[in-house]
Amino acid sequence: MDASVHVAAAAGVAVATWLMTLGFTAARACLVAALPLGIAMVAAFPPISLLAAPIAVIYAVLKLPPAVRARNGGFFKPGAEGGLHPLAVAAGTAIVGVGCVGAWTYATKVDGLSGEPVQMALAIGLIVSGVVGGFVMALIARRVAFLEALWVTAFVSAGPVIFSSSVTSLFTYGTAAAYFAVILLSALLLLGLSLILGGSFGFLFCGDGELDTGWGYEGFIGRRFLMGKGGDVVGTITVISILAVAVGTMAMVVVMSVMNGFSSDLRSKIFGANAHLLVLKYGSDFVEYDDVVKKSSTVKGVGGASPFVLSEVMVSSEVNVSGALLKGIDIETIDSVTDLRKNITKGSLRHLVTPAEIPVPASLGTQTGEPKKPDEAMDDAIAKAAGGVGGVPDPKGVDKAMPGVVIGVEMAKNLKVFVGDVLNVVSPLGDLGPTGPIPKARAFRVAATFYSGMYEYDSKFIYIDLKESQDFLTLKGSVTGVEYRLDDIDDVQNVAKDIMGVIGGYPYRTKDWMEMNRNLFSALKLEKIAMFIILNFIVIVASFLIAAVVIVFVIEKSKEISILKTMGASDTSIMKIFVTYGITVGGVGTLVGIGFGVGICKVIETFGIGMDPDVYYISNLPVKVEGFEVFLVGVAALGLSYLATIYPALLAARLKPVEGLRYE
Repeated sequence: MDASVHVAAAAGVAVATWLMTLGFTAARACLVAALPLGIAMVAAFPPISLLAAPIAVIYAVLKLPPAVRARNGGFFKPGAEGGLHPLAVAAGTAIVGVGCVGAWTYATKVDGLSGEPVQMALAIGLIVSGVVGGFVMALIARRVAFLEALWVTAFVSAGPVIFSSSVTSLFTYGTAAAYFAVILLSALLLLGLSLILGGSFGFLFCGDGELDTGWGYEGFIGRRFLMGKGGDVVGTITVISILAVAVGTMAMVVVMSVMNGFSSDLRSKIFGANAHLLVLKYGSDFVEYDDVVKKSSTVKGVGGASPFVLSEVMVSSEVNVSGALLKGIDIETIDSVTDLRKNITKGSLRHLVTPAEIPVPASLGTQTGEPKKPDEAMDDAIAKAAGGVGGVPDPKGVDKAMPGVVIGVEMAKNLKVFVGDVLNVVSPLGDLGPTGPIPKARAFRVAATFYSGMYEYDSKFIYIDLKESQDFLTLKGSVTGVEYRLDDIDDVQNVAKDIMGVIGGYPYRTKDWMEMNRNLFSALKLEKIAMFIILNFIVIVASFLIAAVVIVFVIEKSKEISILKTMGASDTSIMKIFVTYGITVGGVGTLVGIGFGVGICKVIETFGIGMDPDVYYISNLPVKVEGFEVFLVGVAALGLSYLATIYPALLAARLKPVEGLRYE
C-alpha cells in the first residue's frame, strides 16, 4: 500500500487527538477564569476549540479572579487551582520519548526483532514510561496532571506522522489504513491511561510534599463506608456496582476466549494444509532443489522441508467442471511440512506412487463391446480432456496404470466423483501449435479424498506425485519451490534470513505464512482489538456508576471529612479513603467476573455448543482461554474502576473544613 495512505491515517489520528486536547484545555481555562460551566462546554466542542482554546487561556491569564491570585493560583501555576504546567508537560514528553526510543532500540538492536514483534516491546515501553512520566508530572504540577497527560499524548501523536517510515516498518507486509489507525488509537489510549494512572499515584503518595505510601486508617474507614448503614441505598448501589463490573469482566473473558478459539482453530487448519515458509526462485529453472533442501535443513528452527510444484489447472468429470490448483508433492517428505496424510478421509496417499493399487469400481472395470486399442483409448481421453467435455473411458488394456490424484471432499461433491473414478486435468501451459497454445491434458484416477476443515482448500486443491507433475507440466526436473515447517512459527522471519544466508540469497526469495495470510490474520487481530475496546464500555458504564456512588459518599460524608481534616488528616489521606472504595468494588467485581467467565468457558469446552458443520465447518463452538489475556482483562477492569474514583476523591480532598461544618 502507498505510504502516503498510512501518513494520512496517522495525521487523522493526530488531528483528532489535538482537537480533544484543545477542547479540554479550553474548558479548563474557562473554569480557572471562573466562567460559567455552559461557556466551558461550548468552548470544548470541536472545531470551536481550535479558536476557543488560545482565547480562553489568554483570558484566564489576564482575568484571573483576585481570590485565586491571592492563593498564588493561575492557569500555568502548580496546585489544585492551576490548569496546565508547561514544565510538567516537557518532562512527561521527554520521559515518554526516551521510553519509546529505548524500547525500540532494545527490541531491534539487542533482541534483533523486526516487524510485528516490536509492537509488544513498544507497548511495554509506552506503559512503563507513561506511568513514570505521569508520576513525575504529578510531582511537578502538585496535582493528578490530567491536562498535562493529554498534552503529552497529543505531542506523541505527532510522532507517527514525523517518523512514518519507522512506524510503518512495524507492519512487515504493510496493512490497511483502518487497521493502522486503530493500532495508533489504541497505543495513544494506552499511553493516556498510563499517564493518568502514574499521575494519580504521584499525587496519592507525594501530594503532601513528601513520600507517604501508608494506607492504614484510610483503608479501614474506606471499607467501613462500603455497605453503608442498615437500609442505606449506598450499600445497594455498591452491590449493583460490583455486579456491573463482574458482568463486564465476564463478558470480556468469554468473548475473547471464543475469538481465541476461532483464531486458533483457523490457524491450525491453515498450518495443517500449508507450510510455514516457502523458498522460491526467480525464473523457472529451479532444478537444484535437492541441494537447497540439504543446505537449509541444517538451519536451526527448521522442522522439515519438501519440494513442490504449483500450477493452475481445469478439472472435469462426466458431470461438471471446476478450476483448481494442482500441487505436485513428494510423498516421502510431505509429512514433515503438512498434515495432508492425516487429513485423508478415503483412499490412501501412497497410491500416488502406486496407482495400480487404486481400487477401481466394478462398474468401470467391466465394459461391454469391443474394447479400444491402447493408443486409441488414450488419444480419445486426451482429446476429450483438452476439449473440456465428456468423461474418460476406462483405458482397459493400457499397460501403464493411470496416475493418481488426491482431491478435497468439496471438490469431490462438486464433480460428483469417488475414489477410483477418473478425472480430466487440463493445463493451459501447453506447447505452441499452428493456431496458438495447445492445452495439455491428462486423465487421472482419484486415489484419495482429504478434509482440511477449510472450504477454500477442500474445493480448490488437488495433489499429484511430484515427478508426475514435472512430466505433465513439462518442467524438465524443475520445481516451483521448497516448503518448510518450523519449530516456532513466530520466529519465521529470523529463520527465513538464516535460510537465505545458507543458500546464497539471490536468485532465491522467501515467502512466510504471515505474508501469505496477511489480510486474514490482520482482520482477526483488528476484530479482537475492536471487540476488547467495545466490551470495555460495559466496565466503563460500571465505572460511571462507581463514580456516582463515590460522589454521593462525598456529599453524605462531608461532616466526617471536615472532622478528619480538623484532626490533621491530609488531602491525600482523604483521597485514599474514597479511592479504597473504587479499588475494593473493582477488585471484587473483577475476581467474580473472571471466575464466572473462566467457568463458563470450561463448561462450553467440556459439554460443547453444537454448530452446523455444513455452514460453519466446525462441529462445536471453539474456546481457548489465554492466561495473559485474562490478566489483561482483569487489569483493565481494575484500572478503570480505580480511575473512576479519582475525580470524586479529589472533590473530597479539596473540601474545606469550614464548608463541611457550616450547618452543623
